[in-house]
Amino acid sequence: MKLFDNFYNMKIGIVDLSESSSEVIPLDNQLVAEKIGGAAVNVELFKQYEDDNPLILGAGPLTGSFAPASCLSVATFLSPRFGNLCHVPLMLRTGPEMKFSGIDFLVIKGSASSPKLLHLEKGTIQVLSAEHLAGLAVPGAVQILKKENNQSRSTILTGPAADHDVFYTSVSTGMSSSLDKAGLAFLMASKNLKGIILNGTGGLPFAEDNLNHKKTMESNLFIDKGHKNEGFFSMLDKIGIEKNLKRIIKKAKWRNMACYHCPSPCMSSVEFTWNDPRKNSRAKDNIFLSDHLGFLAMAKKSGGDVFPLLQSCFRFGLDPVAIAEKLPGNESLLKSLNAIEEMSVTLEEPGIKSEPHPLGEISRQMHNIFGGGIPPILPGELWGKRVYLSMILGVCPIFLLLFPQISEIDLLKFLANNESDLKSLKEKFDLSLKINELILIRS
Repeated sequence: MKLFDNFYNMKIGIVDLSESSSEVIPLDNQLVAEKIGGAAVNVELFKQYEDDNPLILGAGPLTGSFAPASCLSVATFLSPRFGNLCHVPLMLRTGPEMKFSGIDFLVIKGSASSPKLLHLEKGTIQVLSAEHLAGLAVPGAVQILKKENNQSRSTILTGPAADHDVFYTSVSTGMSSSLDKAGLAFLMASKNLKGIILNGTGGLPFAEDNLNHKKTMESNLFIDKGHKNEGFFSMLDKIGIEKNLKRIIKKAKWRNMACYHCPSPCMSSVEFTWNDPRKNSRAKDNIFLSDHLGFLAMAKKSGGDVFPLLQSCFRFGLDPVAIAEKLPGNESLLKSLNAIEEMSVTLEEPGIKSEPHPLGEISRQMHNIFGGGIPPILPGELWGKRVYLSMILGVCPIFLLLFPQISEIDLLKFLANNESDLKSLKEKFDLSLKINELILIRS
């Protein structure tokens, strides 16, 4: 077990919302030794509490470490949208802040009788009232939480659409949307869980050679002069964006943004100017873009109106992919904004139109299993393996998709130095991947 001594607090938080109770128990050494972490450990915890329809939040061993893009925490749950067990990646600082709060994995079971917040800090969990946040737009709720918890650096929050039991909801991570296309926000609302506040006040004593290994890895990332480091646009180009759309959105003021310890941003903060039809005036606004598929879906539907429409989806906590599909085409901005507001309280139709995946049915199922929001920019089998590696270790999946030259061994070397330990870790990951593929095929 010494292999993971510097990478976990060795603590699991158990929350029973039905009782408004919480406890912190030891993380089983053998469980981590066999499953390594992240999504693989989440699945084992889900099995233990399956009768309670739990939501599991977990970190990987590299979450919050010196490894590049070590931002990841993973939410694992039975998806109300896809009908199978799903892993939704949560980025920015959610993973490091949870781990630095003293909790490695969080099991949330039961349902509360009134809206609740969970507050993680210094190895403890508080169950707090969230009634004062009900119905508030996401930005307003985030600001209130910041005032109430001035040390909070990360939140996972549902919006007012979830308060109205709208099916096509999506969680927000602070002032950003997320890659939640699997119904995480809908599940949280069904449990009366408004949000999770993560106050990371400590850290972990990672080995000094980890920093040297990080520098070596990053120095090799940008040897390819053809690589574009353009934040959100880097991913849009990989997925494919029409030239006319690119010309429209390039007019805004873009500022590249990155997750925890990421050397290659895939997000952007955008300042845009638009004609607000409700106030009949010119307005200047900002939006933080992290949902590439949501952006493209809305841009294809609305063209130059994409920014205010995405902003509206974020305010209400809606999935822009689903909303773009349901918006009528060729409507004015005012009618589209009104339609989104109406959908934020009335859109309850279950399921989502199942489009054929360009790489086949197995790739579509795999895409859904990993939350439905990670762009499929590599061939299906390679895409799945890279994403699953990220979900176990706690590294951003988009980063690993952008840099396929980073090998499993490159990342595992943060955990072990000698050949024997590296071989053992590689074998465990390969076995876990095969088990995941079997589950996929059976589903």
